[in-house]
Amino acid sequence: TVRQVNRLIEKLKLSGIAGLIHGNRGRVSPRQISERIRDKILGLVRGRYADINDTHLMEILMREEKIKIGRETLRVLLRSNGMGPKRKRRSPKFRSRRERKEAFGCMIQIDASIHDWLEGRGPMLTIVGGKDDATGFVWARFEYAETSWAYLHLVHDIANTHGLPMSLYSDRHGIFHVMKEPTIVEQFQNTAPLTQFGRAIQELGIQLIKAWSSQAKGRIERHWGFSQDRLVVELRLAGAKTIEDANRVLAIFLKEHNKRFTVPPKHRDPMFRKPPHLHTLNRILCLKETRTVAKDNTISFEGIILQIPHVKGLRSLALRKVEVLQLQDGSIEIQYEAKTVARFNKDAVARLAVQNRKENSQLKRAA
Repeated sequence: TVRQVNRLIEKLKLSGIAGLIHGNRGRVSPRQISERIRDKILGLVRGRYADINDTHLMEILMREEKIKIGRETLRVLLRSNGMGPKRKRRSPKFRSRRERKEAFGCMIQIDASIHDWLEGRGPMLTIVGGKDDATGFVWARFEYAETSWAYLHLVHDIANTHGLPMSLYSDRHGIFHVMKEPTIVEQFQNTAPLTQFGRAIQELGIQLIKAWSSQAKGRIERHWGFSQDRLVVELRLAGAKTIEDANRVLAIFLKEHNKRFTVPPKHRDPMFRKPPHLHTLNRILCLKETRTVAKDNTISFEGIILQIPHVKGLRSLALRKVEVLQLQDGSIEIQYEAKTVARFNKDAVARLAVQNRKENSQLKRAA
């Protein structure tokens, strides 16, 4: 401005060219962090807080060390001392955006992430989870492997806490998608072959949509990147060594995540349906197979022999078709015409399974 130029001219007349230098030049900023705090931060980053992204590190320093520092100040401090970013950005590819669903419960994207979550302190774990497409709300749990049981447990958790969603969006893993051609009977009935998970979801009236690429369900895929970045650090700081420890930390992590990152849907009313009674739900979210009863009223199931006791009102079940249910508590039920004719508790099943020693058994202990 003219006024500022006049000031500069007056300074030039009074002090010469030196008068044009800003008065704060060479002075230490009163907001600058002390050398002691700088050294402490650098020491923590080289040790306990190694391999943490800048924003998360800023939050941890405030929460754990009571050190308040801005993200940009922290970034400049780390980069100037040769500490690069945790993740390198790749050049983006063009993709068209798919709009979110309109309401909570319209569609849940489900997937699993196999990762060294405990960083060698315990067993390799797999996190199995679902993310609501409309709000970004996340359900998840740690399992030992990505199996049908893991996803059945996840759906059980969702049903108990919120209800039954309208649809699930998955990849084309063998848990969800049958690769073989339909049988002649299925072709005549115009039905497609189903996996155990697909059968359970169909019985619950939930639509199962299968994606053709990982980018199609990008919201849950990005969440795994977020978790591998932050959750691993939280597990490390908590000293988690077992799956029980990991699930306890995960529950706290998800509570905070859902509080901070969920977004309001377009329509306020959720689309979850009321689940069936727990007894019925447990007999849907299980593994079901059909067996033919032998002449001695036994069936062979996953390498073990199960004896069916005498059923009142029936001379024999020999050569009849029965359904075998593996329940989530590890027990086995045998049903004939929707009536339970035999039940084996988890301890009896465990004893028979030990005797069997079948390597590829799908019993609950090995599912």
